[in-house]
Amino acid sequence: MKFFSSVAAVAVALTALLAQADEAAVRGALQQNFPADAIKSIAKTPVPGVLEAVVDNRIFYLTEDGRYLLGGPLIDIKANQNLTQAHLDQINTIPFDSLPLKRAIKIVKGNGSRRLAIFEDPDCPYCKKLEQDMRDIDNLTAYVFLFPIEQLHPGSSNRSKAIWCAKDRAKAWDDAMRTGTVPGAAANCANPVEKNIAYGREHGINGTPTMILANGHRLVGAVSRDELEQQLASAAKK
Repeated sequence: MKFFSSVAAVAVALTALLAQADEAAVRGALQQNFPADAIKSIAKTPVPGVLEAVVDNRIFYLTEDGRYLLGGPLIDIKANQNLTQAHLDQINTIPFDSLPLKRAIKIVKGNGSRRLAIFEDPDCPYCKKLEQDMRDIDNLTAYVFLFPIEQLHPGSSNRSKAIWCAKDRAKAWDDAMRTGTVPGAAANCANPVEKNIAYGREHGINGTPTMILANGHRLVGAVSRDELEQQLASAAKK
């Protein structure tokens, strides 16, 4: 019995060492292309010989020796489940109550019972399309975080600050989305624009519009009105 116990202990130790070696090989391969602090986790997958690596808010699959990078999502055909998307949804979740809502423009429609946070650039055409589709969505409290992407829309930072500094921020935002006009007064008030940008960078928000539902689920891009209604209803149930 002692002999078999010793063999079992050695087997467990060897398995642990091999797992550490696999992770080290994958981590070494990733560090050739990504900063070390961007690599959040490395874990086994249901597929033998394949590891999953979370890098910032993205997922990669590699062979255990770190040599081959596998493209495409990992799909469980039998269960009809996209395992990659399910994990991405999990790691990209932002608890709604953790959002710095005081740094957003609050817009209440109807009874305001449903909540939605949106990171938007006043010059983003997809944001304007989303806002147009949202006009007849009722019973919603929307928190608009001014999130200019200066590289794509030069001057959008100053326009965002002008909107925040307006006497009626909600109206100034609506005017910017409808007609493209922003207040002409100097945008020299204290504003959260730079903090919003830093928050987005910290949480992997790099495009507009990016929405956070009440259940923390993230939506990226100008989704259709019908899809947004479905997502709001689903988030309200959880």
